[in-house]
Amino acid sequence: MGGLAFANTATSNGKPPQVPRMSPQLYQQVAKECQTKLEKVFDRVVIPREPPGKADHGDIDFLVEGGPARAGKGDVWATVKTILGAELHLSNGGSHSYAIPHLESPGTYVQVDVELSPGYGTPEGPDLFEWTRFIKGDADLVQLIGVSHRPLGLTCNDQGLHLIVEEIAIYNKKKSLLFLTRDPDRLMEFYGFDATKYWAGFSEETEIFDWVSSGRFFSSEIFENRTEKSNDRSRQKKRPMYRRFVEEYMPLHPGQGEKSPWTREQVISEALEHFNKKTEYEAMMEEHRNKEIEEKLWSGIRATIPAEGNSLGIALKGLRHWVVFQNGKPAVASEPVEYQSWTKSISIENKDAVLRWVLEHWEQVKRLEKSRGSAARQAATTG
Repeated sequence: MGGLAFANTATSNGKPPQVPRMSPQLYQQVAKECQTKLEKVFDRVVIPREPPGKADHGDIDFLVEGGPARAGKGDVWATVKTILGAELHLSNGGSHSYAIPHLESPGTYVQVDVELSPGYGTPEGPDLFEWTRFIKGDADLVQLIGVSHRPLGLTCNDQGLHLIVEEIAIYNKKKSLLFLTRDPDRLMEFYGFDATKYWAGFSEETEIFDWVSSGRFFSSEIFENRTEKSNDRSRQKKRPMYRRFVEEYMPLHPGQGEKSPWTREQVISEALEHFNKKTEYEAMMEEHRNKEIEEKLWSGIRATIPAEGNSLGIALKGLRHWVVFQNGKPAVASEPVEYQSWTKSISIENKDAVLRWVLEHWEQVKRLEKSRGSAARQAATTG
């Protein structure tokens, strides 16, 4: 939070607590003391790697894992407040901010943020801990990777590196993500980044920019032609490192990266091969194609029924709830059924016959559906 978590929290004097920025020396001292205390509660405690050259620090960010089980039935976050000697505590989901008394400036505070790693208590927990440590390290490093490669169909989130299946993303962004890996080394290998350099650490900010733009997919042409989202513009205003990469570094390095840029299709093919995801990708695409066929079919059914508005809506619901297929032929069911995709039972050969059947039976299933709805409403009223 950069030391601003308590900006809207009033203390006993009616004003927000003062949280001055810390010198590197004070930061190291307080971080070491807090880590020792937190290790009494949590199994793993780390500070994601700070970017090089920071002149001062607004807060101390800890990533932790394994505390709730050790705390038993007690409130682990209240325990953290006690052991840190914090006077203030704010909760924001899995992240918690604490204000502890400043060691050198009486009446002021140090902000300590403690975030519980996602996936705690699951088989993915250990891998997610390392992944979270990676994406939170070196300030905006992973955001720079993201903005530079998103046009190629790659994105990183809190669960790992994913491929964006563009055809599905149009109507369902979450469902369009194909998981590739959450192993930082495998990510670096795929992107063509220098893993040895990464693990050795960066001595200055420009080294991070050089590292990000040295990957095999990076292209200044693709970067310049990217489509910016609202959160990209917001990040550019609020995050100095991100802003310097976009506004200063890239204009000074116009030819950085591949001279013959990779296409989205080439990167997708490479990702599916590298991470052995062809089967999963094909399953996603088959589901997408079936969805398109199903929507086209129901568009034809809507056009077949000579009704509009509410009447048409009830008829369409009736077709979904009261029709079964036997040997490719539709029939009115004796009781409501769970909807099954019609495209599984309809082919080019019998499609016209099915549409004729719909024209002949839509009023019957509409009556059945209307009665079913009335009965449900009556049961809800009397119940």
